[in-house]
Amino acid sequence: MKRALFILLLLAISFLIAAFFIKVNKRETLLYKIQQWVTYDKADWDNYENNKRLLGSAAAQATTTEVVAVADDLYPVDTNYVASEFNASEIEKVKKADFGKLTVAKLRPDHEDAQIALIHFTDRKLTDVIINQKINIKVGTCFENPKTDGHYSCVSCMILLYNRAKKDWVEAPNGENFMKNAYDFYQASEGDIWQARELSMRIPYDYALVATYSK
Repeated sequence: MKRALFILLLLAISFLIAAFFIKVNKRETLLYKIQQWVTYDKADWDNYENNKRLLGSAAAQATTTEVVAVADDLYPVDTNYVASEFNASEIEKVKKADFGKLTVAKLRPDHEDAQIALIHFTDRKLTDVIINQKINIKVGTCFENPKTDGHYSCVSCMILLYNRAKKDWVEAPNGENFMKNAYDFYQASEGDIWQARELSMRIPYDYALVATYSK
């Protein structure tokens, strides 16, 4: 009896190891599909199907992204969590930026627009995070960016990663941290899809966005 149980346990472990390497499709392993069937509730399945639709739509659109050289100090910083020795310099940067001169954009990407744009911009690396880590992109207040580079419109927005399972935002994806907390989004022509590029204008930290998607 013990021997039979040991053999069954060994077979089960071997199956799980094999399932980790068996690809069901380009983005998902057999082990991941098993985890889905065991742990997903209706809300998770609805999110999963919605993300599949978004990713399918994104794949069907041919887009070209452009990269702009940008300094790290353009990115929004939560001064409440900056080390004391750097806090004064960060506050000074905020003062010099004169955010009062920024114009809140009326034309801007919604959450789904931003997510699709960033899937393309990250060369689809974001796809695995969306599906396997239950992450969605949320976009905050956007500001008009005069650096349109000839495009119809350009805005700069802070974004965050929202974990659907934890119902809270997360600092970064598990594993490689390839995401930043703000990007430019632009439309090549009127009514065109939104595309993403590196941030080119300093914008304030979006405390309201973080508060909205915090537990």
